[in-house]
Amino acid sequence: MEGQEEGKTSNIESEVLEKIRPTKLQIRVLGLFIKTIKDKINECMRTRRIDAIVEEEGSYAKGTLLRDKWEVDLFVLFRNTSDDWISLHSKDLLTECLKNLPYLIKYSQHPYITVSFMGLEADIVPALYIEKPRKKGLGVERTPFHTKYINYKLEEYQKDEVRLLKSFLKGIGIYGAESYIAGFSGYLSELLILYYGNFINTIYNISRWRKGIVIDIEGNGDYKKLKRKYKNSTIIVVDPVDPERNVAASVSEKSYYYALLASKLYIRKPSKYYFHIYSANKKVSLGLPSIIIRCKGRYFDRPPQDIRGRLKRIAESFESYLKQYNYNLLRSSFYFDDLENIYLGFLFEDTNKPKTEVMLGPKIEKCDADSAANFIKKRLNENGFIFTNGDSLKGISPRKKDNAVSLINKLVKEQKGLFPKETEECNVVLVSDPENVMLREDVKKWIVDSLYSMPAWIIDI
Repeated sequence: MEGQEEGKTSNIESEVLEKIRPTKLQIRVLGLFIKTIKDKINECMRTRRIDAIVEEEGSYAKGTLLRDKWEVDLFVLFRNTSDDWISLHSKDLLTECLKNLPYLIKYSQHPYITVSFMGLEADIVPALYIEKPRKKGLGVERTPFHTKYINYKLEEYQKDEVRLLKSFLKGIGIYGAESYIAGFSGYLSELLILYYGNFINTIYNISRWRKGIVIDIEGNGDYKKLKRKYKNSTIIVVDPVDPERNVAASVSEKSYYYALLASKLYIRKPSKYYFHIYSANKKVSLGLPSIIIRCKGRYFDRPPQDIRGRLKRIAESFESYLKQYNYNLLRSSFYFDDLENIYLGFLFEDTNKPKTEVMLGPKIEKCDADSAANFIKKRLNENGFIFTNGDSLKGISPRKKDNAVSLINKLVKEQKGLFPKETEECNVVLVSDPENVMLREDVKKWIVDSLYSMPAWIIDI
């Protein structure tokens, strides 16, 4: 059996690191970008006599940035003010400070600004300056404390180990705490490396996880309280800077099991296909039908993560309806092109229901005559027929003529409130061959990758 020795870096991981570690030029460019923005904000605050400091946060500040992420986070921490003041006034203040730069206003718990320039992107987040996280404070308040904690604890060599883990999780599709991903956040990845020491030890330990595991780096968590608060969590990782919080709360059951499976298979046979820069999908030809919903609207005015979160909820709702109507739905997915088109996709064994429906009747020994007669009459009235199946009656009735296309068309009309308010029109398309469908190439690729393919890391075992 092939495998990798615990604790040792393989040639594959060394090769991956060479591809995912940021270059000196990239760090320099991002540093100049940050300085430009910080200088503008600091000068703006000075002229207005506002007491605030600007800090770098996130992966760039912690030295765990991946090469393909030309993004930074900057927090403007306001002293001697309140949450209400930040909610009401920080947006206008920051847009005035950054008026000569290209920016977008986005919304989370309160407004924040994204500056985009020649492929570089910076999220400017206003927050209250506090000495320690508040119990009822905004979630964003913890970020500066997370940065300080990781910078104090993480050894220099472990920064590359974090990069490997992030790339691994991203490659298998479970990196990100956003609701539409429900996976492992960057901060969670950093804590796992701190706890287990390095990438391969982390993978070994994930492969042995059991649901309900608790990881407490500082030993300051109240396990009983956390398990009550996060009773649906597959894993609990105590936040060192806020012991009442589970850093892994975003990890869904699906992402948890994906992490376990990928870790087991990677230990058995390491492969570069697990890492995001090499990850790929391989098409499987089964000749199965799919249904695609395409909607148009002015979605570019909304944060992409909001749209994707909404699409996930629509997909889950439609899945529930389709299963309720006995369609054998195999997979679902969604896609947003960040402009004015959203897509939902559903893969079926068959979009038509069987011509007949089989129903198990009462047990012959235990039922009375009326129960047996009522079951028989009902099937006969439906132009069906009756037979015995060992100890029970069984009936077959013709199924109503309908198909998944008509049901989804009906759902799109009846569930209009589920779609983003910017939605103008939707079309439903039955797809038999995704290569020949009349859609853009990026949409075809999404259909093939998400509905008609398997990840290369699963195939290459």
